[in-house]
Amino acid sequence: MKNYIPLCLVLIGLIVGVCVFSVYPPKTKIRLGKDLQGGVSLVYAVKVADDSDPDEVLGQTIDVLKQRVNPQGILDIAMQPVGRDRIEVVMPLPNDDVRALQQTYRDSLDALLAVSRIRPSQLEASLEAGDAAESFGGTDARRAQFEQLQTAWNDARTARAELAAAESADPVDASTVDALLDRIARSEITVETLENTILSQTFGDDRLFNILALDGAAKKRGEDGELDPSTSERAIAFAELEAEFPHLRSEIERLRSTYAAFEAQRTGLDDPEDLKRLLRGAGVLEFRIAVRDGAMDVPVTLLREQLEERGPNNTDSPIARWFAVNDLKQWTDEDKPETIEALLADPVSYFKNRYGLIAAAKDGKQYILLYVTPEKSMTHTDGDSWAIRRASRTIDDLGRPAVSFGLDSAGGSRMRRLTSPNVNQPMAIVLDGEVYTAPNLNSAIGSSGIISGNFGESEITYLIRVLAAGSLEARLSSEPISTSILGPAIGQDNLVRGLEAVAISVGIVALIMILYYFGAGLIADISLMINAVMIFGIMAMIDGTFTLPGLAGIALTVGMAVDANVLIFERIREELVNNQEDLRDSIRLGFSKASSAILDGNITNLIVCFILYQTAATEVKGFALTLSIGVLATLFTSLFVSRVLFAVCTEVFKIRSLPMLPTVFPSIHRLLEPKIDWISVRGPMLLLSAILAIGSLALFFSSGADVLETEFRGGVSVKMTTRSAEADDNAGTERDLAGRLLLARSDVEDRIHAIGDENPDDPILAQLANATILTVGTTTEDSEAASFQIKVANPPGINEDENIADAIVAAIVDRFGDELAVTQPVRFAAEGDPDHSSHTFSLERKTLGEAIGRAGAGVQVDAFRGGVAVVIDGITPPITLEDAAERIKRMRNQPDFADTAGRDVEVVGLDQAEAGGHREIAVMVFDDTLSSFEVALGTWDRGLAQREYELLQAALTREATLDQSSFSPKVAQNLAASAIVAVILSLLGMLVYIWFRFGSLRYSVCAIAALVFNISVCLGAIALSLTIGERSIGGFRLLDEFRIDLNVVAGLLTIVGYSLNDTIVILDRIRENRGKLSYASRGVVNNSINQTFSRTIMTSGTTITSAIVLYSLGGTGIRPFAFTFFVGLVAATYSSVVIAAPLTWSVGAKEPEESKPRDSTTLSTG
Repeated sequence: MKNYIPLCLVLIGLIVGVCVFSVYPPKTKIRLGKDLQGGVSLVYAVKVADDSDPDEVLGQTIDVLKQRVNPQGILDIAMQPVGRDRIEVVMPLPNDDVRALQQTYRDSLDALLAVSRIRPSQLEASLEAGDAAESFGGTDARRAQFEQLQTAWNDARTARAELAAAESADPVDASTVDALLDRIARSEITVETLENTILSQTFGDDRLFNILALDGAAKKRGEDGELDPSTSERAIAFAELEAEFPHLRSEIERLRSTYAAFEAQRTGLDDPEDLKRLLRGAGVLEFRIAVRDGAMDVPVTLLREQLEERGPNNTDSPIARWFAVNDLKQWTDEDKPETIEALLADPVSYFKNRYGLIAAAKDGKQYILLYVTPEKSMTHTDGDSWAIRRASRTIDDLGRPAVSFGLDSAGGSRMRRLTSPNVNQPMAIVLDGEVYTAPNLNSAIGSSGIISGNFGESEITYLIRVLAAGSLEARLSSEPISTSILGPAIGQDNLVRGLEAVAISVGIVALIMILYYFGAGLIADISLMINAVMIFGIMAMIDGTFTLPGLAGIALTVGMAVDANVLIFERIREELVNNQEDLRDSIRLGFSKASSAILDGNITNLIVCFILYQTAATEVKGFALTLSIGVLATLFTSLFVSRVLFAVCTEVFKIRSLPMLPTVFPSIHRLLEPKIDWISVRGPMLLLSAILAIGSLALFFSSGADVLETEFRGGVSVKMTTRSAEADDNAGTERDLAGRLLLARSDVEDRIHAIGDENPDDPILAQLANATILTVGTTTEDSEAASFQIKVANPPGINEDENIADAIVAAIVDRFGDELAVTQPVRFAAEGDPDHSSHTFSLERKTLGEAIGRAGAGVQVDAFRGGVAVVIDGITPPITLEDAAERIKRMRNQPDFADTAGRDVEVVGLDQAEAGGHREIAVMVFDDTLSSFEVALGTWDRGLAQREYELLQAALTREATLDQSSFSPKVAQNLAASAIVAVILSLLGMLVYIWFRFGSLRYSVCAIAALVFNISVCLGAIALSLTIGERSIGGFRLLDEFRIDLNVVAGLLTIVGYSLNDTIVILDRIRENRGKLSYASRGVVNNSINQTFSRTIMTSGTTITSAIVLYSLGGTGIRPFAFTFFVGLVAATYSSVVIAAPLTWSVGAKEPEESKPRDSTTLSTG
């Protein structure tokens, strides 16, 4: 070993260095699950036909959903199949750091707009007020320009006033009037010229939002072969903007950098409801005939001009419209990079010459002109219902790869009417408003067709994915059947408290090791540190995600690593004291004799981890992954790193003694070496154990379904948090440390139960009468808190796809009103009305009242002339103008309303304000690209009036969101089944392994008997918590209420692994002591238990300490696991000594002379 010490140290240093490098900086390299950073998990049901491949259907569905909600792949939105007919969508919610970056980006956006955006109405208003230069001057040159404009405008106004006076004079001086008319004309020409110049030098936020929405990925490589970021759609658009407005280059660059910083850290959408809305609108497939070059019925030149001026959705033609191209790579040759360069350089010529299509580009995005008339379109509007039934690979008549697709009967009929008169014309396939491909129609198509061409494998897959999306709406459940939402504040609390608990528990364990083992304990602590670095480093390297149970896995890893070192140290001490070996030989023999028990114990844990990772839910998989890495790291650090460090001590520093607490203080050694005849008490202890196990199971089963958490019986768990206390709250209002309102648990319980009592005929709300209410976070002595968890079971006979969460949340929000930190939806007369025409009005009069036909609304609309007013009546409860404006602003920032960005908005009350606000409001909106004075009425109605009405509907009816977890009965059954399967498979796997390792089924049965006892006691303790939970003595709460959830299942499986490890250590010593005997004698069993007793106390004591710290400091998220872990540790320590080991003794087995145990005064252990 001496000759290899330098090489071994270099290897250890290299591994540690790679791990440290992989995890730095930890803020960006360590991924956190939604339970640690806040997030949402949605499970959707997917209808899979009997003759379809579930894997293929789920894969296609996931592809379509990803393209809808995360087209550029920059968000951390994970989608994965669950079983054969489920899809889980997981998205983190933004934390404070991301929101700060978002605010910085918005500040830079506002700063740029302040010097760039001037609306015609704003310019007119500032000239009227005489402060145009002060408002928009900016640089000296621009200020001089505005001063010149203001002078000309003032001169025109003065001249008009003088003209009015001259014309009213008696007599009228004709020469004076002619001079004034000439003066007015010259001034107005100057004003018009300057205004046109100034307005041409400005741009609005709509253009900026469109640029920011473009793909930021590089499209081609530079001369060095690396991808050139300046070739992305967004970079090209920004370059054009900077060339157009060179005086704003610095402001534009700042916007680019701040948005890039925000985008780099942004991992999801702002709210779970935004994600649901996007998923709900995914998969809208359409077929449209493309406009060919030379078409006489479409003014192509005019439409190109309008695209440049107004954007793709605001052109005037009722016949054709621009549609964005989805993926440029699908229109070029993969093996010819010059084709993408040609497309980017001149998209008009490229699409015309290669495909015969009319194309154009705006702000770095390419568009194709398609017909929108009913006879040349096949859409889902006006109630038309049709769907794609299949899409698959095939071979065309020339033997080339092609795509075959089939439609239902309604779709076949529609397709025949569309294609028959348009043979030899290109037909575009449009998904969610974007063009994916436009193959030429070689013949009319009915219920089935083939798309052929010179397609590569990637193009075939691409087309199949697009066509498969046509049936997405028909097969994806409209609402998630399971929802789990955890706010970022709670996730941060879980993270902080979880890490704090793990750090303290590790610190206590490290201190105990040093105090007990002295120098050897220091070596163990160094191994523990390297162990932790390896866990975090490997997790970072494989892009693993840390979850709350994953932190528990780290704590368990510490316990297992400590046990491995204790086994080694006790073996070394045995060789030193009992066999009088020198230190180097003692170290060698200690590692040699302890290795089998260490390997066996850790392999059993790997079996548990493997099964758990294959069968458990997403969050618990984090536990399995973390523990698996921890087990491998433990084997490396305990058997290799510790061995190298001992070699350094003996070979480099020439240390020849290894003092430990038991050798320094013999009384401790005597205390930890009992001389108990365990076999003599086997009968009574087994009887007591049977009583405990049977009693625990009886208590568990008598609790019925109440002992199961919502994920195992179906239902919803809602977390409600009170709002911050305000100055006008009652003086006696209680507040927590964060300034939130405090409510008494009993009061919350009464109010929740009252909802159920008041709605006995409502099968969902009636369940609230039996809801369980728990406090979350800090709780006062009087059981007051600012956060509460409300658990509600599914009503009997509920439909599998029915979700009760929305009704429960709505009832809770309605009952607690403004005490909660939520924005509640409002009801109004036009809610859900799809017809906008009776609620929208063009603003072409002087006052709002004249425009909407209400004389009392005298608000001037000068700045909004040409815009739209959306009128909403019958609002319940009343809403303030500020609240309405904030809701509209927030909805306008969402992806599905990106086309409405940058519009001027003002909310006006139409009635007398009540205490809570207005019941009648009008929302005035202006978009200078869609003024009713400048565009066709149909364009104005479609692009402005209808869109603003849809936006206002969404903004006002947006449901309040509470942190929630909901499970349909089917999901609950699946989770319960997977948990049971995990336990059974774990037991079977470990039974076979122990049988193989020990060569006897008896040892497997002994280990399983101890395991059954441990699990039974844990289940009984959980049931007991429901009986005595929430009770307190002197203000001190005895115990929380616990139920079987995924964390508890993780705890049970952890105990399975830990118990077997504990048992295997003793069984391994029995196997060693029995020698070549085929059975274990009474003396062998007794002596083996006594020899390993000190190791049992040390390992169990340190691990139980970790469990206590986890329970006390880990927070409510980790507490169920910690409670199960603690009870299981106590039970496992007990069962390994008094159940498993004594059962290895066969009644009637003789005590051979040669197998008599060694003197009981030996210091040897496990």
